[in-house]
Amino acid sequence: MLQHRKLTYENALTRAAALCSKCEQCSSDILKKLSGWGLSSNDSERVIGRLEELMFLDDERFVRAYAHDKLVFSGWGRMKIARGLWAKRLPRELIDIALESIDEEEYEDVAIRVMSSRTRLYPGMLESYEGRTKLLCFGAGRGFELSLLTKIITTLRKQHEEE
Repeated sequence: MLQHRKLTYENALTRAAALCSKCEQCSSDILKKLSGWGLSSNDSERVIGRLEELMFLDDERFVRAYAHDKLVFSGWGRMKIARGLWAKRLPRELIDIALESIDEEEYEDVAIRVMSSRTRLYPGMLESYEGRTKLLCFGAGRGFELSLLTKIITTLRKQHEEE
C-alpha cells in the first residue's frame, strides 16, 4: 500500500497557486482540493488567505467568469447558472453579482440561439401544442425564464409561419 507524504503548507500553496493560474477557481473548490491533499483546516485557511492576497483567488471574479462562460459556451440561463454557483457553496451576494453581470442583450441572443437550434433539430415542434410544450420544458431545463421562453417561442412560431 502506498503511503502518501503529508503536504506541507508551502507545497500546498504552490500547488493551489498553480491550479488557480491555469483557470479561474473559487475558494470552496480549492478548500475541497486542500482537504483531499490531507492539509489541516488551519493550514487550508492560511492557503486560501494567501491566495486571495496574491490575487490568485477571487470569488467575485470567479462568479463573473462562471456566469459568462456558462451562458456563452454552455447555453445556460440565469436559473441554471445560479444553481451551479449555489452547488459550489458560494454566498447569495456573489450569486447575485454574477447574475447582474450578465448582459441582457447577449442573454436573449443566447436563449434565441439555443431554442432555434432545438427547433432545427425537431422541425415540427412549433406546429403542435405538445411540441411547443416540450420546447418550453427544454428551455426551462436550460435555466431560462418562462416569460422569455414564451416570447421566443411566439417569435419563432411567427417566423416559421412566414416561411
